[in-house]
Amino acid sequence: MSVRRAISMLYVLLLILGTSACSTTDALRVESPTASSMPAVTASGPTDGDAKEWEAPFAPSEVRSALLKTDLSLVATDQNSESDIREYLTDCDKCLLALPSFEIAGEKFQNYSVSTAGDAYSFASFAIRDDHGKPSIALAVGGSDVYLSAGKEGSLVAQEAVYQPDDPMCCPSGWSVRMFRYQDGHFIQADSFESSVEPTENQEVTP
Repeated sequence: MSVRRAISMLYVLLLILGTSACSTTDALRVESPTASSMPAVTASGPTDGDAKEWEAPFAPSEVRSALLKTDLSLVATDQNSESDIREYLTDCDKCLLALPSFEIAGEKFQNYSVSTAGDAYSFASFAIRDDHGKPSIALAVGGSDVYLSAGKEGSLVAQEAVYQPDDPMCCPSGWSVRMFRYQDGHFIQADSFESSVEPTENQEVTP
């Protein structure tokens, strides 16, 4: 994952703490349920960057097989069709990446992204759970440079770069964020917003 993308993900997670749905460039306050009513989420993964722990219990080959048996039209976009995603999964071993996993209400969810081989540009991300010894897709998101990360109070966050037609690949015009809350064993989309603020800019977010 590039330094730009890592900085962007960190910024957006901080921004979420003071923003909510239905906003575009304006920051809004999130009115969340009390912490006691939501399952705790922690990002797990070794500090030395050893991805082997992220590939447990299911290795990329097992997750790839499960994805290829799944209807991937839900994560298809104008830029990457379902057939494109299947082609990446079938022909490119390095295009399925394991990222830091999540623990929600005592259950581990693995985090996998389908990315381009050259620059790790992700266009589909999946939260994978253990369903009686087999990998099962608990959450699937698609988009431009999209990644899942741990939010607060039982949520996962999908961060996606927003490109205008004349934007170079290095520099999107903004970022779109979707929050998914974990309720009754399922992820449900909750808050969403867009921001045009550059993640490298030191700007104060007003709740």
